[in-house]
Amino acid sequence: MDDETRRKKNAVPKIGLVVLGVLVLLGAVQALTTGAVGVGSLSVTFRSSAPTTTPPVDGVVTSTTSLQPPPVAVETKVAVGTWKQTRGLLTVEVTRVENAGGRLRLHVTVVNASTAKMDLPTASISAVDDGKRNYSASLATSRWPVTVAKNAATSGYVELDPEVTGSATVLTVTFGGIGGQLAPTGGAVAVADVPVPR
Repeated sequence: MDDETRRKKNAVPKIGLVVLGVLVLLGAVQALTTGAVGVGSLSVTFRSSAPTTTPPVDGVVTSTTSLQPPPVAVETKVAVGTWKQTRGLLTVEVTRVENAGGRLRLHVTVVNASTAKMDLPTASISAVDDGKRNYSASLATSRWPVTVAKNAATSGYVELDPEVTGSATVLTVTFGGIGGQLAPTGGAVAVADVPVPR
């Protein structure tokens, strides 16, 4: 065996060791910067999700865990039907009631059969339950169109504040402050016997 062949044979293990050393070095850098080594499902994580403490405030040390439990899903109870009231040329119909842990959402369709537009302001929508507890439409979470064009129908939903109590079974929902040239006398329509789903 000549010297040239011997040198080539000895070079192969040396190159392999150099490549292995570079891979180990890259793995160490990756472990230090990301807390894990590997790619995808072949990675190993070195950092733990141990509780961390925050500096004391007024002598009290608090600790928090970096992994929070998932939020608990609230079961939504639903009642579907038709509860409506017509006054003059305006009909207000509740078609669906959702109860998500006490938060009530009413799906409503309004039909304006007149020749002039009507306004049903969100701030003037209220309800009272069979226990005489009062509710109002949430301006932040209700999606109510307010204006109903002449000879048209429109739909939206109203969320009520505060949360409904455990004893309430039915609501009377009042759309007050209705404005328009041909608005119902008294400017209000009340829909009675709207169920609270349980």
